[in-house]
Order: sequence, then structure tokens, then C-alpha cells
Amino acid sequence: MVVPSIYAIDGVYHAPYGIDDLYEIQATERSPRDPVAGDTVYVKITTWPIEAGQSVWVTWTKNGVNQTAVGAAYKYNSGNNTYWEANLGTFAKGDAISYTVHGNKDGANEKTSGPYTFTVTGWESVNSVSTITNNTNRVVLNAVANTGTMTPKINLSFAADDVLRVQVSPTGTGTLSSGLSNYTVSDTASTTWLTTSKLKVKVDKNPFKLSVYKPDGTTLIARQYDSTTNRNIAWLTNGSTIINKMEDHFYSPASEEFFGFGEHYNNFRKRGTDVDTYVYNQYKNQNDRTYMAIPFMLNSSGYGIFVKSTYYSKFRLATERTDMFSFTADTGGSAASTLDYYFIYGNDLNNVVGNYANITGKPTALPKWAFGLWMSANEWDRQSKVSTAITNANTNNIPATAVVLEQWSDENTFYIFNDATYTPKTGSAAHAYTDFTFNGKWTDPKGMADNVHNNGMKLVLWQVPIQKWTSTPYTQKDNDETYMIAQNYAVGNGSGGQYRIPAGQWFENSLLLDFTNTSAKNWWMSKRAYLFDGVGIDGFKTDGGEMVWGRSNTFSNGKKGDEMRNQYPNEYVKAYNEYARSKKSDAVSFSRSGTQGAQANQIFWSGDQESTFGAFQQALNAGLTASMSGVPYWSWDMAGFTGSYPTAELYKRATEMAAFAPIMQFHSESNGSSGINEERSPWNAQSRTGDNTIINHFAKYTNTRMNLLPYIYSEAKKSSDTGIPMMRAMVLDNPTDTNTYGLNQQYMFGSNLLVAPVMNQGETNKSIYLPQGDWIDFWFGAQRPGGRTISYNAGVDDLPVFVKSGSILPLNLNAQYQVGGTIGNSLTSYTNLAFRIYPLGTTTYDWNDDIGGSVKTITSTEQYGLNKETIAVPAINSTKTLQVFTTKPSSVTVGGSAMTEYSTLSALIGASTGWYYDTVQKFTYVKLGASASAQSVVLSGVNKVEYEAEFAALTSVSTNNNHTGYTGTGFVDGFETSGDNVSFDVSVKAAGTYTLKVRYSSGAGNGSRAIYVNNAKVTDLALPQTTNWDTWGTATVNVALNAGLNTVKVSYDSTNTLGLNLDNIAIVEH
Repeated sequence: MVVPSIYAIDGVYHAPYGIDDLYEIQATERSPRDPVAGDTVYVKITTWPIEAGQSVWVTWTKNGVNQTAVGAAYKYNSGNNTYWEANLGTFAKGDAISYTVHGNKDGANEKTSGPYTFTVTGWESVNSVSTITNNTNRVVLNAVANTGTMTPKINLSFAADDVLRVQVSPTGTGTLSSGLSNYTVSDTASTTWLTTSKLKVKVDKNPFKLSVYKPDGTTLIARQYDSTTNRNIAWLTNGSTIINKMEDHFYSPASEEFFGFGEHYNNFRKRGTDVDTYVYNQYKNQNDRTYMAIPFMLNSSGYGIFVKSTYYSKFRLATERTDMFSFTADTGGSAASTLDYYFIYGNDLNNVVGNYANITGKPTALPKWAFGLWMSANEWDRQSKVSTAITNANTNNIPATAVVLEQWSDENTFYIFNDATYTPKTGSAAHAYTDFTFNGKWTDPKGMADNVHNNGMKLVLWQVPIQKWTSTPYTQKDNDETYMIAQNYAVGNGSGGQYRIPAGQWFENSLLLDFTNTSAKNWWMSKRAYLFDGVGIDGFKTDGGEMVWGRSNTFSNGKKGDEMRNQYPNEYVKAYNEYARSKKSDAVSFSRSGTQGAQANQIFWSGDQESTFGAFQQALNAGLTASMSGVPYWSWDMAGFTGSYPTAELYKRATEMAAFAPIMQFHSESNGSSGINEERSPWNAQSRTGDNTIINHFAKYTNTRMNLLPYIYSEAKKSSDTGIPMMRAMVLDNPTDTNTYGLNQQYMFGSNLLVAPVMNQGETNKSIYLPQGDWIDFWFGAQRPGGRTISYNAGVDDLPVFVKSGSILPLNLNAQYQVGGTIGNSLTSYTNLAFRIYPLGTTTYDWNDDIGGSVKTITSTEQYGLNKETIAVPAINSTKTLQVFTTKPSSVTVGGSAMTEYSTLSALIGASTGWYYDTVQKFTYVKLGASASAQSVVLSGVNKVEYEAEFAALTSVSTNNNHTGYTGTGFVDGFETSGDNVSFDVSVKAAGTYTLKVRYSSGAGNGSRAIYVNNAKVTDLALPQTTNWDTWGTATVNVALNAGLNTVKVSYDSTNTLGLNLDNIAIVEH
């Protein structure tokens, strides 16, 4: 007879570490999980079912001695469980505790759980340095701890002249690395100096402190915190056999700011916050949680710190003390543990990121097709929908280059197409394409791939790293799982079995492949070989990876779960990336999670976000911080992945920004069986929102992206060569300009374009900070001097983009030279190769001419003092056009021979060579034929482009275009009453006297206007009558200007007469 237990106690449960979730603490954990001396330790317990008369207690020993049992206090009931808590009290460093949890009901039917153990740790730190040893490629500081018996060693080496590596072994038994023999040592009784060509490192011996200086030895870059006030290098230990954590502390003045740390969504500036290095799958509303956690930070003082560890670490940025930052890394507990970090300096912050890439690996270069539009939607769960999407893109002149399919597989094996029929194989065997009969949703995967390819696109399929658990049989999946277990290909659970993803997590109870096991990796990929060999796919979207929960899980490489949580996504994505590129040299992976070194695995996107302006802002934060952390090829689900469908305004604003991101893609979550299409394609967005301009708007920006592809691909090559990101926070290029520190809604796209997306609902006036220098509106040619914040009128269809003066932009335009005009998605030929040149001194651009087969350098030499601009054009075996931003030349020569001038663009288009001046865009078009040798083009009689009145600050006047002969897009009209004025912001390279030219029309008689420079009146300038309102005159006056920004105001004062129209002013350099 079986007696029901509903009036007893069925079980007692306690899990000291839970699943080691940093953010969600389970109700049955120990608190804290790893006690430190002085902590009050609580043991949290549950029993079931809920029943009166239950008692719970803990028996325990301390250092092997039995202690008085501790009764657990009742806390609450939830569901079928009762929750309890036992207070074990506080402990001293070195205490070893063992305890067992007990429970019964009315003194009977006792249940136990345990025993469990923990050892109490406490902090020790470096106090002083006793001796040093110079090994020519590293210097060892033999240190003295502030307490205890350990004999710490601090190892200093150089990875480069401006990169210092610091390793600390508290016991002196850890592995210490050598570096370059690029330094000298100067040693005294109190200090030691290590000197390279770019750094001087000072070691104060007692009390110990490291300081890093510029080569002059007096300009401080950074220093450790004063150890007499707060420890600097320290470790958490039981005093002998365990080291759980290690840390260092640096002084930080209030003026410093911190950036980077991987992909972060909320605070762009990190001072005043704590930052965790912990990869985490946060569905929506990521805030301070991240899929990509990287222990690398940038400091506005011009340096970075990289903690070389994949264990959990924490950066505390002026939160413990207002003038101090620190970083602490877990170690796994070994007595041989080391703290290992790099102090990275550079010429600027971009160079610091580049030096970080030299340590962790350069970004793997992407094929050109990766920089076009990626199309994806979870609604595309069958072949017919893919065909429809391709047709829609072509019909609407949207140049896509990639199609991503998430809902393609059987959702069991994740490598067999849904609805395919086949004979299951043993777990060890792999299928060929011919093993399948394709039915239902996917009737001809190879034909589909061929269709994708024939339309100039590539095909990418979704993957996850799990062997899925299902409650019902699925023969092939079950065969695979059986074999995976038998071969020990799964991540281990630390107890001889297989790790399974915990309940409540994505793909709970599933196995996780151990990608550190080469045989397991090869077996796994063999199952997917037919996708390349038979179907012809071009890469993988490797989702997830944030799936290692718990510190004891085991891996083939000998590491445990606590060290592999952050590292596992790298191993997973790397396996797919390397396999894909072994099958096709131009294959890619597109991934979500990772840590340091992730840049070797190509493209990453920002995960699952809602369709809101707030999520849009967080996505850009994520992109900027990921880029600053060494991951340059970044994307996001344009206009959001899930939630309410994006408004037309959000969709357009997101399109604009995405077109100027490293990777542009749209993707969306399906709405299940509701029948509502959530696809974020432009054709569906137009249908869902009712805004019939969305498709044309989307086509304009995707075609603009294809226009810019020669530039984008060139900048991408620079990223893979140097590690410097494509999408750069403004502070990277301007680290000494404190105005850039908080700029997280504008960025540099490559070295030449400043992009300022509008990211607030209803906003049409965008505040944009322009750093020092001249900036030219990419769309309209308006010149804006930098060193200030401007207001930019940006309607919902407009994206503010500025070109830095001195830039050279390689472009592929359509036959009519239209930016944003239909261009198509061809990657193997130029429709109309062009180079936009914005002269300033002598500048060069390295253009990655993959079609021509090499990197080619274009040089611009501006000599406005001589009224001359010279362009050195490399050998290019195709027709090309220069678009030079200057005043109209008097002549243009190539190789010393005069070129033919054409009066219209259409005439130039019909000619094989020649030149034409566009008075609206202010470009001199110079059309050159193919040439096997370099060409020298000279524009004579040119100067800096005029400042158009219609783009100036206008007071009581209007703009118009109802007369002919003006330049730019129009002129100032209604300039007829005292008090009216037009104010121009202008800039010059050097202080001096310049000729101010005022272009005007005064058809009614002789007029005049007051000229002010920097608020001081210069003169009343006479403006003689012009023949009529369609003719224009020029009046000149010499003015003294300061270097940089100046204000020139043309004003109708009481001393002036007659209404007139104002076209522009010019500042002529002599």
C-alpha cells in the first residue's frame, strides 16, 4: 500500500550558486554565493508541498569543528513551495565551512540536501616592491603584500612601444609572459623607470604605485591610485590556496570620461556607473545588459585598458571614490591565478582601438556584398515568400545584396529544411542534398538559392548552437543526440554527465555543443555541408550563444563554465565562420554575442529590440560602443524587431540612419498565427502605415548606399587593416574636445562623413556639433564652419550628412550622376565611377578598387592662393569623373592639355571627356577616359566655394528662385527694409586680409549694404544697378579675418538704400 505524502514533506532543496545568473538571483541560493570576510551568510531553502508543521534547519562545521545547528526562518509560500532562510552569521578570512540542509514535518520524514561548502576569503594587496629583475624582455617586480604570507610578483612587459602589459601573480607561481626588448631600465632605491620611445613607466617602490608618462617623463597619462589611501593591486584570497578575484585601481580626475566595454545600450558615457563584463540574452529593453561584453575601455585622456580574461569582470568608474576607477576580474579560484591587463596608449583614441586590435586580432575583412542591403523577416517561412520579396525589391528599384532566412528549418535538427522527407541516418552520418525530397513550404532550395544569386544577392541561413530537447520523438534529432552524448560532444555538467540549459532559459533542457572539441565541431559542421555543396548558401546567421549557465560546466579545452560563459559565443561563432569561409571564400557569419576578439568573426547585430524611438536610440548607443570596443562591422534590426509596428516617421528615420551604418538590414519577429504581417520591408511598411512615400524614400537611401559603396568598401578595408572602426563616436576623432564626449546621436561614418540621424519623435530641427574645420552639406553643398553647434532643418525625409573639408569620396553613380537615383546592385562593374573632392591643402585617399584589382591613391592639392587645384589621378582602366568642390574654373587641363568645356551636364554625359560646372552643387565635373597611366588634372582660376545666401542666417528676409542666373539653390529676396540682414558663418585657414565678394542683383537702381565682420562694421558697400533682376553683379571689399570661424553680416542699415536680391558671398584667398 502506497501512502500519499500530501500531509508530509516531499523534499528540501538548496542550490548555493543557482545558475550563476548575475541579474536574476534564485530564491534557493546562498547569499552571497562566495562569502567574503565580514559578510553575513544566508542559506536560502525551499520545501514542498506547503504543509503546516514543517521545520527546516542547517547543521554545519567551521574548520572541521561542529557548530550549533541553525534553524531556518519561514519567509513565504509561493505555488506549491515554502521558502526559508537560515542566518549562519559572519566569518573570518580562511574559514572553511561545510553545511547540510535538513527539513521534516512534525519531527518525522526528514529530508536532507548537501553537504555544501565554502571557504571565506579576504582582500590582500601589494604594499611595496623589494627587488626588481630585468630579463631584457620583461621586468619582474618582487613585491611585498600588506598582510599574509604570499610573495607576489608583478610582471611588466611591452607589446609595443605604446602598449604596457601588467601581470600580477599573488603567489608568484602564475605564468608570466615576455614581451619586446624595446625598453631601457633605470633603477634607484626608491623608483624604477622603464622607457620606450613612446612611454615612460615609473615604479614607486614604497608605497607601491605605477605611473605612466609621455616620453618627456613629466606629462602624466595615468597612474595607479595612492595605496596609502586605497589599495591598488589586490586579490581576494583565503590566505593560501584560493584566489577568487583580482583587481587594480587608478586615479581618475573628474574631467575624464570612459567609453567602450562592448556593446551597451543605455549610458554612452560611463563615468559614475559600474559596468559588468557578462554576456546575456536580454529580450528587448537591454539597457545595461548586453549580448557582447568586452573588458576593454577607453579613457578620454588618450588611453585604454584591456583586461585579458573571459571570466566575469566589473569596472567601477568613479563609483567607489569620485577620483578613482577600478577593475576586478574573477579568476576561478586557483592559487596560480594572475591578473593580466594591457595599458594601451596611442597617437589618438582611434590608434588606441587599433592597438587593441593588434592584441586581440584584426577584424576579418568582409566581402563587398555584405555592405549592401540585407533583407530578412520571420514571416518568410516558405520559398514562395522569398521569391515575392526578391520580386518586390526589383520592382521597387531597391538594390538588395543579401537574403536571410530564419524560419527555414524543421526546428528540430536545425539543418534540414522544413517539410523535407528523407530516411533518417545514424547520428554519425551526414545527409547529402540528394537524400531529401522537398515538399510543402520549401519545394526547391537549390532553385531558390539560384534565384537569389541570379538576382545579385546572397543567401544566409539561421543557426543556433543547441541540440534541441523535445518532449516528443523526432528520429533524426534523437539519433544525433544519442551520438552526441556517446561521443562526449556536448558541454559537460561537471558531474560526468551532459550540461542541459536550465529551465526558464531559451531552449531549456537542450544540449549545448562543445565547440572547443575539434571532433565535435567537425561532426556538427558535416551535418550542414550539404547546405553549401547542394543548396549553395553563402553564410550563417549565428544567433544566441549566451547559454552557459553555472560555473562547473566542463569543456574539452579544460576550462569551466565561469570562464567559458563569455568565451563560448566566440567559439561557437568562430566555428561557423571558419567553416563557412572554408566552403566559400566570400561567405560570412552574422552574429549576436561575443567578447574580446569577436571582431575576427565578422558581423554582429544588436539583438532583439522594440520598434520605438527609445530602442532606436539604444541601438545607436550599442553600435557606437561596440565599434569603440573593436567590433567595426555592426548592424541592427532597422526600425526594430518586435512590438508595435513602427510608425512611418520611425521607419523613415531608421532607414536614413541604417543607410549610413556599417551593415544595413531589416528583420522582424513574426506575429504567429494572427495573420498580421509584421515584416519590416518597405513595401509592407508602406501598406501598414498608409504612407505611400515610404518605398520611394527607402529606394533613395538604399541607392545612395550603393552610390557610396566604393567609399564604404574602402573604409571597411581600413577597418580590417587597422582595427579602427567604420562607425566612430565623435570622441574617437576628437578626444581633446570635451564637447564630443556626450554625442551619441551623431557619428563619423568612415573618416570623411559626419552623420547626424534624427532620433526623437516629432523632431525636425536637429542640433549638430561640428568639430573644428570646415564641413560641407553632402546633399546641398552648404558650407558650415566647425567648432560649434548648429541647428539643421531636417524634415522626416531628410538625413543630415556633412563631408569633412579635405575629403575625397569615391562613388558609383548612375548615368545622370544622381545621388540616390536607381543604380542597381551590381558589385562587379561601375556604372559611373566618380570621385567627389573637397579641396583643403594636400590630402589623399586610398580607394579600394576591388574591380580594378588594387588599392589606388588619389591626391588633391589645393593652392587657392595661386587660384589652382591639382588632382593626381592613378591609372584607372575605365571612364571616371572628378567632381571638384570649387568655384568655376577658367580652364581645366589633363596632362597639360586643355579640356573641352560643356555648358550642360547632358552634353558632358554624351561626351567621352571634358568638363562642366554645376552652379547648383558647385562641382566642377571633369570626365576622364580610361588610362593605363596616372593623370594630372589642373583646375585654374579657382578658389574656395562661395557661401550661398539661402543657407545663411536670415533676419526679416526670404528666399526665392524666380529669377535666373543665381548659383546654388536660390537667393535671398525681400531684402528691402532697414534692419534686414543676412549673416554668414565663414572660415579661413589663417588670419589675414581677404577679398570679400558680394554677388547681388539690383534691377531697380543703385543700392548699398553695410558689411560687418565679427560684429564690427567695415564699410557701406556700394552695389551698382544691374541690367535687370536676371543679371547679377559683384562688389568687393578687403576684410581682415581671424583664423577659423568668422561672421560676415550683410545688413540693410539706416545709411543704406534700395531693395535688392543677394546670391552669395565669397572669401577669396590671395
